[in-house]
Amino acid sequence: MPSRQLIVFDFDETLISVCCMRQLFKFIPSHRRPPMYDVDKKGWIDLANLTFKELHSMGYSATTLCKFIRAVPPVPGIVRLIHYLSNSREPTYDMICISDCYRLLVNDWLESHALSECFTGVYCNPTEINENGELIASSYHCVECPYSPPNLCKRHVMDAFIAMQKQLHIKYDRVVYIGNGKGDFCPVLSLRSCDLMCARQDDVLAEKIKSSKKFKLKPKIYLWNNGLDLLAKLNENKDRIRH
Repeated sequence: MPSRQLIVFDFDETLISVCCMRQLFKFIPSHRRPPMYDVDKKGWIDLANLTFKELHSMGYSATTLCKFIRAVPPVPGIVRLIHYLSNSREPTYDMICISDCYRLLVNDWLESHALSECFTGVYCNPTEINENGELIASSYHCVECPYSPPNLCKRHVMDAFIAMQKQLHIKYDRVVYIGNGKGDFCPVLSLRSCDLMCARQDDVLAEKIKSSKKFKLKPKIYLWNNGLDLLAKLNENKDRIRH
């Protein structure tokens, strides 16, 4: 049987070239921006809703916010990588996206780049549009994790997906996690020695991994800059995963 691998993508600064919330901040004058707080402890949800509320008061609808994010380009080479993985038959790849971003924005961006059908699942903070046309975000879940914000533990989501697939008799020869930020560290603690953690070079995740020797991390670590780097690495290692 063909080898089967799971590829887990972050969204902000992994698929899309900038952080969505920082992109939206640009449309608010500095004197009207919501005050920043410790998002590592409190999560992004409250800050996101304050931002959406302020943008709505300025006349920007949820549709307009999607338009702003849709205009942000992908990380170079990442669309080519995803289409390659989607079309591969040896090995076969399942792809999921786990993001602390917001469902409407993520799904709209993926659809605008013809990527929606490539993903088995997209897991991010739920959104709705209220009766006034204002975008409202809520937590994906509530969890206590020392390495994650309270609204989303990516390790929890990844492990739950793998367990669900196992119940369907789908097992993965290798898991590849691709990310860049602090919230992408926790999943590495679940990865096996046959797995691969791809941390964006010179970004927060790479620095966190470098300073975390006490954890004795099991997976191979690869530092990447763009989608073509990742494609070359996956092709280089595709025959080394049977165990």
